[in-house]
Amino acid sequence: MRHEAATDHGPITGPDPGSNDSRARKHRLRLLAIGVVAGAALAVGGILAFTSIIGGNTQPQTDAKPSPSSDGDKSSAPPGRGQEYTPATARPVSLFKPKSSAKGIGTGFEHSSLGAESAAVSYWQDFDLTDEVIAREQWTAVTSEDSPETIDRGVSGTVGEPFLIAVPKDGKTVVKALLSRSLDDSGEVIAVWMFYDRLVPSGEESADNKSLKGETTYLIVKWENGDWKVTEEPQYKTKVRGPRSYHPDSKWAFAAGWRRVALG
Repeated sequence: MRHEAATDHGPITGPDPGSNDSRARKHRLRLLAIGVVAGAALAVGGILAFTSIIGGNTQPQTDAKPSPSSDGDKSSAPPGRGQEYTPATARPVSLFKPKSSAKGIGTGFEHSSLGAESAAVSYWQDFDLTDEVIAREQWTAVTSEDSPETIDRGVSGTVGEPFLIAVPKDGKTVVKALLSRSLDDSGEVIAVWMFYDRLVPSGEESADNKSLKGETTYLIVKWENGDWKVTEEPQYKTKVRGPRSYHPDSKWAFAAGWRRVALG
């Protein structure tokens, strides 16, 4: 059966709904509809994916931090983020041991700034305080040929002691911190400031033989004949400037250059 519609061009005949052509057309329409729906879904998914990519994670991220330890040596732990270093929290300086000895005092230190620091600390801790003869031999062994007057001043206990502090006649000197400054462009003349205790054995203290604690002094050492030698030559001594005072918990002392000395 055919259906006719009136047009200006005459009757148009439509396909029979039951014909094969009609069924094929409906099948194509269904496939087209499915394609449109699938395409819309893909488009929405693509938009969501693109939004996720450009938007990123909206949750804030924080750096993971370890929980603080309830024990341990706080003085050796490095400062956390945002904290200031102090001599107490920074790693201490490990000094060189002398490679040789002369006249009862350690000698033979490395040709470096750390070698100069090591020499100054070693000399200051090893100078004999009880026997003038031994002390003179020691000072002679480690004093520059250009500064012979340093020997007498060293034996009398005034080298590095600008205020002529009365030193103990006995006891042990322990340097606890140091700060060094180069006095020339070559780096071979160095002033080494030291914060130290000079301890008299318990029960042996007297009015003129007391322990000293928290004292500050310096030695000028220069590289000469293969080792670091103590000098007080005027052209170097006039360049020495007193540093900021030392305190283990001071960030300003650390900024000035003070460092703890590793003991032992």
